[in-house]
Amino acid sequence: MLIALDVGNSHVKVGGFNGDDLQFVASIETDDRQTGEQYACALKDVFGLYGVTLSEIHGAVLCSVVPGMHPIMTKALRFLTNGPILNVSSGVKTGLNIKIDQPRALGSDLVANAVWAMHTGRTPCVVVDMGTVTTFTAIDRDGVLVGTAIAAGVRIMLDAVKRSAAQLPIVQLEAPAHGVIGKNTVEAIKAGAVYGAAAMIDGMLARYADAFGAAPHVFLTGGASEAIAPYLQTEAELDPYITLRGLYLIWKKNRG
Repeated sequence: MLIALDVGNSHVKVGGFNGDDLQFVASIETDDRQTGEQYACALKDVFGLYGVTLSEIHGAVLCSVVPGMHPIMTKALRFLTNGPILNVSSGVKTGLNIKIDQPRALGSDLVANAVWAMHTGRTPCVVVDMGTVTTFTAIDRDGVLVGTAIAAGVRIMLDAVKRSAAQLPIVQLEAPAHGVIGKNTVEAIKAGAVYGAAAMIDGMLARYADAFGAAPHVFLTGGASEAIAPYLQTEAELDPYITLRGLYLIWKKNRG
């Protein structure tokens, strides 16, 4: 089994691949104050929960948008497998043609997303990743990664609303019962979060269509994607685990 780790600002997504099959996905909190030993224990518990023994694990691949987490997670994985560990960084083979000002500065999660999108052969396309931040990765009809955009994630918006207005309550990320016309404070916040995020994505995708001269295929992924997907007016292919799938493909390109 190959273990893929997508280390985000809020959570570490853990995926287990048996061949091409993504057998399980789990999530643990990102905390760079934890040690490699502590994360090794957390990962071992995850593997046990899904019936995976350490002897089954032949290697691991990871990407991280939190620089301090790289050595911590690498150390954790060393406790759990004797197999190779691939960190997605500059110098790793991806097969991507990247034409932006600073290709080496492109987030490794966005690289993994683009690798999966290219693998599907659906171009031009935009990968919308709804994590702590919402990112847009644009690939033109020739398969060239031509640029990205970054916006505040929907949960950042909810947190900002709560911090900035003391009387407003904490709410779940879900659509309100009465749609976009909120009937009370909780519904109003939910309407602004869900429909506001969907409208922002729809608006951005319309601008990408103008830039490409054709409507791009849209991939939607990330932790908030399932909550927002039903309220998009733009057709999108939903897969919450695109980053993990891209990591698996990068592993195959580099390790066979």
